[in-house]
Amino acid sequence: MWKNVGVIGLGFMFLFTAFQNMAALQSSLNPSAGIGVYTLAIIYATIILSCFFLPTFFIKTLKAKRALVVCQAMYTLYIAAQFYPKWGTLIPSSILLGLAAAPMWSAKCTYLSQMGTYVAKVKGTSPEVLINRFFGIFFCMFQTWGIWGNIVTATVLAPKDDWTEPNAAELAKCGANFKVAQESDDGGDDDEEGVPKHQVYMLAGIYLVFAIIGPTIIFFLLDPLSKYGEDERKEQKGKSGLQLLFATFSHFAKNKYQMLIMPLTIWSGLEQGWFGASFTAAYITCPIGVHNIGYIIIVYASTDAIFSFLFGWILKRIGRIPVFTMAAIFNMAVMIILLKWTPTVQHKGFLYLFAVLWGMGDAVWQTQINAFYGVIFPGQEEPAFSNYRLWESLGFLASYLIGNNVQLSVFMYILVVWLAVSFVGYVIIEFMEYQRTGHFSIYFCNGGKTVSVEQNE
Repeated sequence: MWKNVGVIGLGFMFLFTAFQNMAALQSSLNPSAGIGVYTLAIIYATIILSCFFLPTFFIKTLKAKRALVVCQAMYTLYIAAQFYPKWGTLIPSSILLGLAAAPMWSAKCTYLSQMGTYVAKVKGTSPEVLINRFFGIFFCMFQTWGIWGNIVTATVLAPKDDWTEPNAAELAKCGANFKVAQESDDGGDDDEEGVPKHQVYMLAGIYLVFAIIGPTIIFFLLDPLSKYGEDERKEQKGKSGLQLLFATFSHFAKNKYQMLIMPLTIWSGLEQGWFGASFTAAYITCPIGVHNIGYIIIVYASTDAIFSFLFGWILKRIGRIPVFTMAAIFNMAVMIILLKWTPTVQHKGFLYLFAVLWGMGDAVWQTQINAFYGVIFPGQEEPAFSNYRLWESLGFLASYLIGNNVQLSVFMYILVVWLAVSFVGYVIIEFMEYQRTGHFSIYFCNGGKTVSVEQNE
């Protein structure tokens, strides 16, 4: 049981060490005609389309384990395309990656949720606690991609020594006043001003090895989900593509919980996209230099990984509501401070603090929203997690589009409002669960014994 959680976590860690870090470098590695950024937009647009019908089809046809292996193998094509980054290689590989993403993540969520539900039933324990632990351990391992990837990137791409501190006028354009420059493509040679080709090939080679290791580990070491009742699952009837598409829409349209959790799921994509693109550009590259990104992201990723593990255990002691509330407060506080604070080289230590707080918040959203879906949609994992990937991907896409076209302060005000609306939706779900079950997901320790807040009848 625990071995399978570790195998999935390790496989995803290797794969996303390659993909996430290569994706983060697209605007630098492939700037010509904006092809690098276009590939990211295509990936998330394709993910949105694939969420409608592919997850259930892949999992039903291939079963969860084989779906994980096949979909992860499709990711390696995008990394391999970096050796010859042209429209004819990057665009098709981006489309294939986008098509594979939703089934892969849904298969992962289905595997962990089904295994947790099956084992809890056998042991006579709560599936919610076990599923939370599974997701916590998985994301603890998964989130370390930021550590290993930034170590690789920082080693291969040596920082420039000629960086100079920005003057007051330049500094005034950083932070909340930052806006992505809309520069026309000069059609120059990438070798002259971009990253040298030998460094690109070295990065692509290292990350390709990482990407291949991921599905290989899962193929050889992961137990089939049939060991945990996969064949007895409710969703084994054959469905056509149109039926699957209808089922995904129907799950959203007819399920109040799905409607209410949708804004928070979009928030998960928005906050990741904002931190990875807007925050790093406006609060790191602009005021203190691109060479500092790696160090700050390592702190963020380390915090994310540690608390992804810890929050599974913390939630068992204090409940889900306090954990979600804490994450929302951290995110809201960071954005409000950054709206008023102008970063400087002398105060760059604060950026590490903000990275820690944002990493703690992201750890909650990544582990607990996933786990929450498994709890509130039992027996509906495929369409539910398909909706999860759909709305989170829409959040990523919206983050890239908004962040590249408006001043950052405007984007951050949008984020503040969206987080508030999202949290209200989550609270309504908890209240509906309170009405249905008679208790909130909030606990207090009484002499070492955990007791829930019960409804007074």
